[in-house]
Amino acid sequence: MEGENNGLQPTEHEGLSRRRALGYGGAIVAGAAASQLIADSASAAGSSGSLAMRTVSLSQANRIIAAGQQYVKQHKGIPPMFILVVDACGDEKASRRMDGNGPASVALVPAKARTAIAFRQPTAQLAQNTTDPARIASFVAAGFSLLGGGRPIVEDGMVIGAIGVGGGSPEQDDEVAAAALEAL
Repeated sequence: MEGENNGLQPTEHEGLSRRRALGYGGAIVAGAAASQLIADSASAAGSSGSLAMRTVSLSQANRIIAAGQQYVKQHKGIPPMFILVVDACGDEKASRRMDGNGPASVALVPAKARTAIAFRQPTAQLAQNTTDPARIASFVAAGFSLLGGGRPIVEDGMVIGAIGVGGGSPEQDDEVAAAALEAL
């Protein structure tokens, strides 16, 4: 019969993992948020021309990551971390995963960084302000994270990227993210 899957042939939907689908959703929302920021800046400036988007540089991203790694090494109670920096659009700029970091970080950290850039606030703060179960469910379904460890990167009052950190408790992750951002 046509249209039936007898279990022998993969369907077109089996090629897309849940993690990848959530990642695409997060990237779309982060891109939309960045587009809105650009549109808001253009209308506020009264400009009818194009604008250059400010974003974190590779040099800045590497300094942030190095500072985060150094902080972990200097504080014996903090486990190895995965540290990711995304640019103003939510795309990966740089990352490092320390030896001994657990595999869950690979899935959780990108969502933390994309959440911080999309909402322009630390994920720990967003979690404190989000207590309605329906709203929490909508955030998670859209691929966002309410776990500590995501923080926006702000330069001259403008969000130019975000950091995501994972490997310890949400409090430890947020502590490392905050310390890493002091490198700017």
